[in-house]
Amino acid sequence: MSYFLAKYIGCYIDDTEKRALRGTSFFDYRKMTVFRCQDNCAERGYMFAGLEFGAECYCGHKIQAPNSSETDCNMECKGEKGNLCGGPNRLSIYRLELSQESARRYGSAIFKGCFRRPDNVTLALPVGSVISNMSVDKCVDLCTEKEFTLAVLSGEHCLCGFPTPRFNLHEREDEELCLHHCTGEEFESCGTEEYFLVYQTQVQDNRCMDRRFLPVRSKHLVALASFPGAGNTWARHLIELATGFYTGSYYFDGSLYNKGFKGERDHWRSGRTVCIKTHESGKKEIEAFDSSILMIRNPYKAPHG
Repeated sequence: MSYFLAKYIGCYIDDTEKRALRGTSFFDYRKMTVFRCQDNCAERGYMFAGLEFGAECYCGHKIQAPNSSETDCNMECKGEKGNLCGGPNRLSIYRLELSQESARRYGSAIFKGCFRRPDNVTLALPVGSVISNMSVDKCVDLCTEKEFTLAVLSGEHCLCGFPTPRFNLHEREDEELCLHHCTGEEFESCGTEEYFLVYQTQVQDNRCMDRRFLPVRSKHLVALASFPGAGNTWARHLIELATGFYTGSYYFDGSLYNKGFKGERDHWRSGRTVCIKTHESGKKEIEAFDSSILMIRNPYKAPHG
């Protein structure tokens, strides 16, 4: 079951040739209830749930039909006396506001919510464009093409960026504050100048995974020294993620190179890596380094072949 709030927004015309809600649908002519329809749509990440003819449930991300008179939605739900479930060719439609634990999908994107404008938009969301006939799809497509994880709608402005301390997505606002129609899609919301609608694109956030060689060769050689099997390779992985720079090795292990340890192929004296793996313990080998990170583990507990 999904966690959500539902708000009734009205009775709408539904055409069998051109549905008002064009997502998934299901029918139950014996046990349909308002909550069952809402939960079904919320679980699949839809923004709207609509009930028709007392037994039909339709889901969608936008309403593509005009309002009708409330008196037209006059049929009781088949599984719930006292509650109305639309009418003949009429939908009782509810807007669903999902909790942060639930993910509302919009095509390939995930709806993250409505958020207040950050203090410094340029720094928080560095790429932006004014889009005529703005729609959610157009903004998501732009930010996906630019390889950003966030697509942010602010009226006719589409902004792209990553979650950062300047825009951390921790404090969601009431979605009502973002309800401003898109110029290109009448039944979609595109946020306002002060309140932004945010979607997560399919772009993977690799900021903490991008690694490179040191921009300036270092004359200071740092050993990452340990007994074999003490977790040296795992420590290298963590150091590379934390610093963004490759680590090197006193040895060459082709299998590690193929797994992404590109510093493995560099000569250990190249100065292009942030530290160098070594298991050597001789005086000459130790003195070849200027400093050392010493990893200590009980050798009897270290894995060995």
